[in-house]
Amino acid sequence: MKRRSFVAATAAAGALSALGVPARAQSGTKILVGYWPVTAALPFFVASQMGYFKDAGVDVELVRFSDQVKVTEALLAGRIAATATGTGSTQLALAEIASPNFFKILGANLSSEKSVLDEFIVAKGSPFKRIADLKGKKVATGVGPQAMLEAKRILLKAGVTDVTPTELAPAEHVAAVASGQVDAAYTYEPNGTVGRIIGQTEILESGVRSKYLLGDGNAPWYGGAAVVTTELLKSDPAAVKKFVVGMKHGFEHVRSDINSSRIAYAKFTSFDPKLVEAIPPISYTLYDEFTPSEIGYFQQNYDLFFGEKILTRKLEVASMLYKA
Repeated sequence: MKRRSFVAATAAAGALSALGVPARAQSGTKILVGYWPVTAALPFFVASQMGYFKDAGVDVELVRFSDQVKVTEALLAGRIAATATGTGSTQLALAEIASPNFFKILGANLSSEKSVLDEFIVAKGSPFKRIADLKGKKVATGVGPQAMLEAKRILLKAGVTDVTPTELAPAEHVAAVASGQVDAAYTYEPNGTVGRIIGQTEILESGVRSKYLLGDGNAPWYGGAAVVTTELLKSDPAAVKKFVVGMKHGFEHVRSDINSSRIAYAKFTSFDPKLVEAIPPISYTLYDEFTPSEIGYFQQNYDLFFGEKILTRKLEVASMLYKA
């Protein structure tokens, strides 16, 4: 999927000037950004590792959490002011419903059959050839309402009506499948790559949210997002502008040079070096890049969870996007 570039990293000073921000003018606000160690958070890892936030004149610290639920809990509690991509869109929506006009979306990570992020995995050598073969089997999914509902709906769309997935921490998915504790797991990268590299699991189907929930394997499913609180936007808009400049350079670096970008995984995750080299690249859409069609696909995500009563209020994605 073609994306518009922001600016080359070497043009940072020009971009800052265009926003009325002096290059390297350090903001007095320290922005704490929550993340959990998943592949989709890479642009923020790169922005921090490469000093793009510092170059933009803002003090940013990435704060690690064990899962996306804890990230959104910290956001609601005011312990962090922003999140990295990879934070579940539905988890964020629940926070928005709990506290209306709570944040603005800076960008979102998308999955599809080409931008591999979500998948069903089974044991290596498994007889299963497709999700429809999982009828009557034991299936695990991640923690939280987003993972549970997605897994249930995907299974139903594939014709599997007699399985209720079991919540299991994503870090345990590969071991659980390999040991036979479960027959399959609905999971996210890098688990599919991890299992393949160590020879314990294989991917049954990937891009499953696009394929089964949107009905088109090439359609973007916006399962994770980066946001900033409206409180910070009001209290220090200048710091947010600088943060966005640094963040955009992180995305640009990932898009233009995925190989050098992967180095940042070493600092912010516990990924094995062999895994880092094999992780498939992920696509992203920034707040000023969304087309009406892409907003529509994102809206289908939220409408699904509203229809299933996970979200108690209908949210409008277009109004939740950050405006520079």
